Amino acid sequence: MGKVISITNQKGGVAKTTTAIELSTGLARQYKNKKILLIDLDSQCNATGVILNRTKVPREETVFSVFQAKKPESIQIKETHLANLSMIASTLELVEVESLLLNAIDGFFRLRDALENVKKEFECIIIDCPPSLSVITINAMVAADYLIIPLQASKFSIDGIQSIVDSVSTIKKRYNPNLKIMGGVFTMFDKRTSLSQAMIPEIKKRLPLLETIIPKSVVVEEAHLLKKDLYDYSPSHKVTQAYRDLCREAASAIGF
Repeated sequence: MGKVISITNQKGGVAKTTTAIELSTGLARQYKNKKILLIDLDSQCNATGVILNRTKVPREETVFSVFQAKKPESIQIKETHLANLSMIASTLELVEVESLLLNAIDGFFRLRDALENVKKEFECIIIDCPPSLSVITINAMVAADYLIIPLQASKFSIDGIQSIVDSVSTIKKRYNPNLKIMGGVFTMFDKRTSLSQAMIPEIKKRLPLLETIIPKSVVVEEAHLLKKDLYDYSPSHKVTQAYRDLCREAASAIGF
């Protein structure tokens, strides 16, 4: 049964989608005998755009179908440029899900239920969450085994961590007792600044941190602009190597 890792932070601009893209493509490249699935739960469709090279996918062929009252016969899983990486695409219409699930008794469980059979086909499922603690993000946490929380070295990251920790505690208590925080991961990290260095011990007091630190570089934007992952665009770059390290940490945590 595949392990589910949700990449989540209610704060935008922390390289959450980048981490989901590079973790899923990196795992697929490093562990060619493992089948990986990336699910785009963000209505901005950025992960869908990079991996599938298109953002306009018919609604019925996206993750939107999972949240409808009438269960789909099957979930549309798309092939990608990597043989062992598949994807469930997003759609701009995901913004409607909040109102769809507002009074639904099973509103927090639809993604988990939809993945029950899918988990038998994949060793690892990566979920890119929206930048908010919405009903979609709660669905991702209820469906997940682990959370990875991308962070920036800033005062605002510290302010938001307690909200995430509190949410995880509530979800563990009420909906998913198996949920674990794999760890926070610093992204866009500038080791030259004293602020960045000072943030590490402060955040460690509130959240377990993964060993990998992702440095700051424009190479990420360049790669994604060309609809490529980092391993394809710049395989020897320091950011690419950092994401390889993150893949190894995640793989070890889930028992690859």
